[in-house]
Amino acid sequence: MKNRSSSYYRYQRKRAINRKLRIIKYAWGVDETDAIVHPYMKHPGKLSKAKLNCSCKMCKHEKYYNIPKPNVKSKTDLMQWDIKQYFTE
Repeated sequence: MKNRSSSYYRYQRKRAINRKLRIIKYAWGVDETDAIVHPYMKHPGKLSKAKLNCSCKMCKHEKYYNIPKPNVKSKTDLMQWDIKQYFTE
């Protein structure tokens, strides 16, 4: 296990919380000015371990638009190159 400082863990926790807050605000449409405030908006620290399970276009961009993952794309490119080399020989 790596020896990391507490500032590293604070930074990662804050980054995860801010990402999930953006999902709640912009994808779910929750605002601080609503009559009933969402519990996560009151206490954003709960978002550090919360699972939002969002499948909107913003969160699952690659899946929604059928964009292959980088490792899959590199493998298919390599296979295409091998096929091209096979037929040119």
